[in-house]
This record gives sequence, C-alpha cells and structure tokens, in this order.
Amino acid sequence: MSEAASLGGPSAALVALIAATVRDVAAEAELLNRLDGVAGDGDLGVTVTRAAEAIEGVAAEAAAMEPGPALRRIGRAIAAGAPSSGGTLVAFALMAAGAADDPSGTPAARVAAALDAARRSIAERGQVGPGDRTMLDAIGPAADAAADAAAAGSPLGTLARAAADAADAGARATEGMEPVVGRAGWLKDRARGHEDAGARLAALLVAAAARRVEDPSA
Repeated sequence: MSEAASLGGPSAALVALIAATVRDVAAEAELLNRLDGVAGDGDLGVTVTRAAEAIEGVAAEAAAMEPGPALRRIGRAIAAGAPSSGGTLVAFALMAAGAADDPSGTPAARVAAALDAARRSIAERGQVGPGDRTMLDAIGPAADAAADAAAAGSPLGTLARAAADAADAGARATEGMEPVVGRAGWLKDRARGHEDAGARLAALLVAAAARRVEDPSA
C-alpha cells in the first residue's frame, strides 16, 4: 500500500492509483529504453523510474489535497524530478488535467475530461498533431474512447478498458508513421517500422491505470 493510501485524505485513492500506475510502468523500463534507443536517447525508462520516485516523494502531501490540486502537485513533482522531454510532457499533461477537473462531474466524465486536457496539453506543448508519431497518437484515441464511453453512461471500468484498448491500438499504429519531430524526425530510416517510445509509454500508463480501476486490489 502506498503512503498516500495509508494516510488518507480527499485524494488518497487517486494519488495511490497514480503512484501504483507509474510504478507498474517503471517495471517496463527496459522496453521503454529499447524503444527510445531506436532513434532517441534511450533513457525513457529511466525517466519513468524517476517519475515514480518523484510521485512517492509528494504522495502524502497530494493525498491531503482535492483532486485537481493533487494532480497539479504531482505534475510539478514529475517536472522537477524527471525533467526530460517525455517527463515534461507527462508532467504538464497532469497539470492540465488537474486544471480541467470539475468536482461536480461524474467519475467517468472527470476521467474523460482529464484525458482530453492531457491530449490538448501534449499537442500544444509538443507542437504536434495526430499522425506525427508521438505520444499524442496514443493519448488522442484514448481520450476519444473515454469521451464516447462517458457520453454513453458507461461505468468507469468500461471507460478505462476502452481507453486502454484505444491507446494500445494508437501506439501500435505509430510503427507505420513517418516521424516529424525530435531526433526521430532526422533519423527516419532508423525509426521506421518501430513503435514510437512516447506513444508506447502513454499506452502503458493508460493500460496500467485501467487494470487498477478494474481490480483495485491488484
């Protein structure tokens, strides 16, 4: 059990979910480093490990906050503790999700809004669009699937699974996309035929969160 869950607070469950999700993905550090090494720095897995450590460092503080401020606090911690390009995008996506949170909404609507805010933040800060072979190509489909599920009145577990499946499909699709930004943009031959590391990171994060939502005891 994480410190956030054991101490309690308005956002204890949320912070515990985020901490566990990032820890789960940090276990895939070798895969992420390998994908990132195809046409990048090869350290994306290291970034996720540092992000997990940063979250644990502010878990108790964030758990005592309301959900919106808690998301922003975690985002700031990741920005400081894992200041790579990927870490920064994730950090600002979390901060955007926190700013977009509406406490009056249903859980499904709040998750859908968070994913949409994350999508918009990544697109703006990364200056990328769909099909540019970035983490946006996983987060975008996840946000769309979540919005559809929320609009249909689906339970949170169904929404989470739909978002995870869409993110996975989006990450897989990057194998056939031409990179246009970052190092991969000028190492196209090396990147071609491989999944984008950032997209796979986004898909792993959504999938890990979905598993925790479907089975809180995991």
